[in-house]
Amino acid sequence: MSFDFSAMQKQMEEIAEFANKVAETKKLADELAENFAKMKMSINQTINDSFTEIANQIDTLRKNMEMMESIKASAPKAEAPAPEAAPTPEPEITPEPEPEPTPEVVEPAPEPASEVAEPAPEVVEPEPTPEPVPEAEAAPAVEAAEGNDQLDFILQQKDRLKAQLTDLRFDYMRGYIPEDDYKAKEGELDTQLEDLDKQIAGLK
Repeated sequence: MSFDFSAMQKQMEEIAEFANKVAETKKLADELAENFAKMKMSINQTINDSFTEIANQIDTLRKNMEMMESIKASAPKAEAPAPEAAPTPEPEITPEPEPEPTPEVVEPAPEPASEVAEPAPEVVEPEPTPEPVPEAEAAPAVEAAEGNDQLDFILQQKDRLKAQLTDLRFDYMRGYIPEDDYKAKEGELDTQLEDLDKQIAGLK
């Protein structure tokens, strides 16, 4: 029985070449997987850094808004001008009634000494009745100060809602709140802010 060593050697060379290609392919696949893992890690790191930076900026913005609100609350409000006192009406001068002429009393003729003369009746003059003095009307209430206080109160409510909306977005980006709860709460706060804007426009 004869063997064809040349054919067997040729097959061995082909098998060795195939094994080299398989090893090279495996090496390329490993390098590709390693590069993909590095790229994925880099992307995740970039995203995390971006979210961290945004969260820090939101936190800083919230602190600045709280500081501004505290400064605004502690600042003395401009005192509203006191309403001018209504002028007190001068009392009307009631003219005194002219005295009525006193009727002349006719003295009776002297009677004999035996009879005692009766004294003449005294005439009593009626006292003048003073007219009632009209009361001063109350001054109309000044509503300008109340309007300013209501506007300041609504503006404070608006700032508080904006701070709540900022905290809500910060918590959502941190993953503390589910998306459904976040959207529902955000819509509610937006609706309240729109109502306050309408009230402010009505006061202005």
